[in-house]
Amino acid sequence: MIKFLVDTNVLIRLIVKDDESKFNAIVKLVKKIETNEMTLIVPTIVIAECCWLLKSFYKLEKHLVSQYLIDIIESENVEAEEDMAIEALRIYSEKNVDFADALLSVKCKRNVHVLTWDKKDFKSLNCEFLTPIDLIE
Repeated sequence: MIKFLVDTNVLIRLIVKDDESKFNAIVKLVKKIETNEMTLIVPTIVIAECCWLLKSFYKLEKHLVSQYLIDIIESENVEAEEDMAIEALRIYSEKNVDFADALLSVKCKRNVHVLTWDKKDFKSLNCEFLTPIDLIE
């Protein structure tokens, strides 16, 4: 089975359906994915771009953005580049943080601290973090 890294613009067309010809092409492609002719890999950076674009430009609520992306990633023959992406999308949906911070909080659970100036967001994410000042004092 051939594998493809999927770009942000493909997922956006699938979700927002704002270009009929591109949407129809993706629907045909989905049929190939469903019949095991190909696999899509969704890079983490693409998930981050989709979150930002769907929320800021298309004005979708975070819970919808998260659900659309999780539904795509959990489809047969579609996989996230990183296994922690779905957990990060769930946190992104539930907390007042962006996807990047949600992802860092998930990665932090693997015994790696986050270095940030953003104390407020990371306190709400219950993960280990330090500021640059903490490290030089």
